[in-house]
Amino acid sequence: MGEQLAVMGMGKTWGLSAPGIALFLRFIAVALLSSVGWVMENYGPAGYFALLLASAFLFGASSGWKVEVSEKGLTLIYGFGILRVNAGEVLEVKNVGELKLGRLWRDLANSLVVPFFFMLLSFVLFSVKGFLVFPFVAYWLVLYWITLAFPVRALKERAGRLFLLALLLPWAPSVPFAASGMEFQWFGLSLFTSLIGFWFVLSWVSMEYVGVLAEKGRFLIGPHDAERVIKALGGDLCEG
Repeated sequence: MGEQLAVMGMGKTWGLSAPGIALFLRFIAVALLSSVGWVMENYGPAGYFALLLASAFLFGASSGWKVEVSEKGLTLIYGFGILRVNAGEVLEVKNVGELKLGRLWRDLANSLVVPFFFMLLSFVLFSVKGFLVFPFVAYWLVLYWITLAFPVRALKERAGRLFLLALLLPWAPSVPFAASGMEFQWFGLSLFTSLIGFWFVLSWVSMEYVGVLAEKGRFLIGPHDAERVIKALGGDLCEG
């Protein structure tokens, strides 16, 4: 059984409950990514690509890498396989796809850093630049609310609509400019927001969610095939 899940974990099952160091690295990664415009303006293409590489490395270092099961119990591996968290023996396991992601926010803090940070950044821009930035504030509020207020299965069923919303809504501020023939000043921000939002939505709906109660606490893991992982871990034993 251990070998079966360990093989599955190689790129197919990730630890979503992240340790504090992973959360810290993710925050730095997002902060760097948000400064891409300033870096491009002051340091040119070389600085731009250097910042993207640094952000990509930190995202990888703060992400779940794989999940393994052995005689020592469940192990969640992060950061290119460097950071290992041993959860101990598995006691209960359940597919939590029927739950709203809002009920799992503590385990998903590492992923929620992304929209939360950019939502705060949009509020800052709104206070500085005024009403024209408000649609970006509304965008992150809507996207944040949708992903937390509905069960995972409902999000998967409406994935196509969510993708369109994530891609197109940031361009709403350009409509009045296009109608009046004025130059749209927020092209870069709209493009950046739509790409980050699309990636955020894609990351939610591209996996399933399995809750695990182990000797050392509760953990959330994200496989592509929840039922197979549950079977490998011993069955659906956890209650609601």
